[in-house]
Amino acid sequence: MKRITAVFLIVVLLLALTACGKNNGGDERKGKNATPTTAQTPTEALTPTDAPTPTEEPGPTDVVTPTDEPTPTDEPTPAPTETPTPEATPTPATGTYGQGLTAPAKNCAIEMPTRKLYHYDMDLTLDTENNTIGGHVVFEFYNDTNDSWSELCMRDYPSLFTDTEGLGYEEVVYENGAMTVIENIKDGRDNSMLTYRRDTDDSVVWIELAHPLSSGENMTLEYDFTAKIPRIDDRFGLTKEIYNVTNFYPILAEYTSDGWSHVAYYLHGECFYSEVSNYDVRLTVPAGYKLAATGVEKDRTENGDTVTYTLYAPAVRDFVFSASSKLLLNSDTYEGVRVNVWYKDDYISVNMNDVVKYTHEAARYALAALGEAFGRYPYEELDIVMTPMTAGGGMEYPNLIQIGDSMFVYGHQENPNGGAMFYDLQITVAHEIGHQWFMGIVGSDSGLQPWQDESITSYTEKVFADYVDTHGGNMTPPYITIDDGEEGRSLAAMFRDEAYVKEQREREMLPINRGVHDYSTDYRYSYSIYSTGEIVLEAFEEVLGQEDFYAVIREYVHRNAFSNADPMSFYECLFACAGTDNEAVNAIFNAAFDISEPGE
Repeated sequence: MKRITAVFLIVVLLLALTACGKNNGGDERKGKNATPTTAQTPTEALTPTDAPTPTEEPGPTDVVTPTDEPTPTDEPTPAPTETPTPEATPTPATGTYGQGLTAPAKNCAIEMPTRKLYHYDMDLTLDTENNTIGGHVVFEFYNDTNDSWSELCMRDYPSLFTDTEGLGYEEVVYENGAMTVIENIKDGRDNSMLTYRRDTDDSVVWIELAHPLSSGENMTLEYDFTAKIPRIDDRFGLTKEIYNVTNFYPILAEYTSDGWSHVAYYLHGECFYSEVSNYDVRLTVPAGYKLAATGVEKDRTENGDTVTYTLYAPAVRDFVFSASSKLLLNSDTYEGVRVNVWYKDDYISVNMNDVVKYTHEAARYALAALGEAFGRYPYEELDIVMTPMTAGGGMEYPNLIQIGDSMFVYGHQENPNGGAMFYDLQITVAHEIGHQWFMGIVGSDSGLQPWQDESITSYTEKVFADYVDTHGGNMTPPYITIDDGEEGRSLAAMFRDEAYVKEQREREMLPINRGVHDYSTDYRYSYSIYSTGEIVLEAFEEVLGQEDFYAVIREYVHRNAFSNADPMSFYECLFACAGTDNEAVNAIFNAAFDISEPGE
């Protein structure tokens, strides 16, 4: 892999200038050009010269100064029973930034997709006697590539938990999982029954099609499954009477120019990579169980010893839930978004009323900050589940985030005015909410290009902290420690220092555009992607200025919302703003990224 050259920068700029007025949906890679036989073709975004004048200019968000403790509420009121149809919002007003980047105005709406999406219809049951989740799935999709598919690749992550020690868990495991049972697989085109085989990685399932799925062709796949939920303190497992049920059903993998993506599971990061889909789910749980889930509740039916929740989740990459008879709920609403905080009130060393208060405060600030900088959160609800977790302080899923209890049990500080301050909790809440944009709204290959979601999301911690500081809050500054031996040196100067860059490369901190399995240790992966990656983005902000760099990311979001973006899409926006002759930006880029061809 060679470092970027001046000639390549010119190519990047030409690509950027050509694309800056288009909403290309992020499907620029090879093989992602086919149009489904019944799908709508996305409408190309208007350029500034021919865009209609909005009837009302989007204004800045109101200043958010949370002061009052949220009042505990009842459970969420069911939404109307009819399935809502996402409708496009008017194209936001645009501005010109830097050397010619056009981007939507601050606080713009993020338009829900109008094209045909994949659709999962699921009837599920949580069996708390056997600790399993299973049911029947009807999956409607289409071949959106230029290739013909003779087989499908599905990901079945629960099967990996038959050996949690092999996954890297060092904490106590109370009960391992088991291999997922998948059966009655049917191709809806001719009702033929299909078989599957597992790869050497048990989570990779190959389904051979009796008849290939042609480019643009639609298909329905039906199957039954039963997955075992391990007893473990983590993002997927039964922990302290809370069922965290995530990445639990066989889901279609992403098809790329290199074929089906099947990066090995990674405990200390993510390898999840899927298409945006619509979900209709009927989930049956024991009576008395509370449910936090992706999407919104449409209906609830009591069945004696059980209750069935009917849920709808539009334009999301996955469906997950947490369930327990012990969960308490505290809800608040900000700018039309219902924020549900779910928690247990059995911690001796901490006042959970304070935890809930500070969690809501962080969520409101995060939604305000990121909405203003990159586009408003487009969904109706956001669930925050407080739960024990072994791997890290938090975990992100569509419309739902998990916050590890170590963030508030051990991570609080004394408040000079009495009580406690929850800095660790609040920055973790902000980080996981940042993931709702990256890789929720804008998807990416989290296994091969983890910087696109983790580095950008780590940078959103600074966006959050700057917003809080500007609006009079009292939360923590971002956690950035730079040991460069020269106090007061600018970030841009660091990346012009050949000795510093050489040292960082020797330590595997640079470049940041590497896959999770390209690092020699978990520590080097985590430090490079979370800390060094954040510093790289802050250096770009330092050179371009906050307003212009926010516009870079906002345009990146605008172009790739509800699709999967490759790295080139980010590079294009960056150089459209910076130009190709910005020496400081080029120095940062050359130090932080190794690319040999577009898209790497």
